[in-house]
Amino acid sequence: MGPLIHLVRKELLLLRRDWHALLLLFLMPTVFILIMSLALRGLFASHGRVVITYALLDQDRSPASQLLAGHLAGQAEFQRIDLAGDEARLQAAVRADQAQFLVRIPAGFGAALLRPQPQAVELSGAPSVEPTLLKLFDASLREAAARVYLKASLGSLARSMGDPSAADALDLDAVNALVASRSLYMGEQRLPSSVQQNVPAWLIFAMFFIAIPLSNTWVQERSHGTYARMLSLGVPRWKLLLGKLLPYLGVNLAQAACMLAVGVYLVPRLGGDALDLGDAPAALALMVLAVSFAAVSWGLLIANVVRTSEQATIFTGVGNLLLGLLGGVMVPLFVMPGWLQAIGRLTPVAWGLEGFLDVFLRRGGLAQVAPRAALLLAFGVAALGLAHSFFKRRSRG
Repeated sequence: MGPLIHLVRKELLLLRRDWHALLLLFLMPTVFILIMSLALRGLFASHGRVVITYALLDQDRSPASQLLAGHLAGQAEFQRIDLAGDEARLQAAVRADQAQFLVRIPAGFGAALLRPQPQAVELSGAPSVEPTLLKLFDASLREAAARVYLKASLGSLARSMGDPSAADALDLDAVNALVASRSLYMGEQRLPSSVQQNVPAWLIFAMFFIAIPLSNTWVQERSHGTYARMLSLGVPRWKLLLGKLLPYLGVNLAQAACMLAVGVYLVPRLGGDALDLGDAPAALALMVLAVSFAAVSWGLLIANVVRTSEQATIFTGVGNLLLGLLGGVMVPLFVMPGWLQAIGRLTPVAWGLEGFLDVFLRRGGLAQVAPRAALLLAFGVAALGLAHSFFKRRSRG
């Protein structure tokens, strides 16, 4: 353990000497969190001026179903998309975001309209549709169904009793049974607030951003012959990697504590919402450690692949930007098209972000975050193994 302690001490001295870069690692995500949490607060809280598209499958083709379709068509904020095919094809089209909703009017809807157990109209929302938008369309569809129901009820009462005013005796709560809605999204559909999205997002981005100073110092020490001399003294390669890994893990943990404190204490003082850290501190700690390990291992892999400091800066900068774009840092995953969401969910940034949201938003514990933490740890182990392989090959050459 003696050489390892000295290697860690060396890294801490290097970090202290370059305190400007170290300070930037803390200031940059702090500024991003404050600006994005406050600037996008209204966007996450309300969803006005949206275009609502839907496909309609009328399997009843009765006067009642045509009247319901007419009421929907008469609402200017809704746009019907003409899609051909059976129910399975239309659902596939909605899952692919070709329309936001599918309204299916089942056969027998008109005939069973006034019965105790009517045929419910089925409303399906696309995976990318937010819950607030689903509720909005659901309410409008229920209003249209209520109009059809009341018209049928008034006609029936007028014919049987000769007194249209008897409609006051109707149980209008029966309208709720006329519509059944669901989301085609297969997982948890709750949406984060602005601070719940931006604090973990920019925290993860900052953790992966640490790959830039890490890879640069590694390349510089390699070019100065530092590692060659240490290897000649019998220091194992894995200790050299671990000596770089541990100090930067500590920096990332300090970053995490700072950024979480910004979300909890500073953002609400500036008019935003306070970050709720959830009910499972152990799950939060596991996610912080898993993301930190994945980020530092990623930096070590890059450091052992590139040849110059310029390559390290460009590679890590571009790589982190792409990971941030695809993983939901710059643009939340839930507003992306379905195919882009599928790609984004394959990135370690998305695993980390969803893990944090499991804790902050979905009140999850260790069992809920364990799968994503395992993915991040596996990614880190793989990156560290590749880094050791490249390091071994290059030091032998």
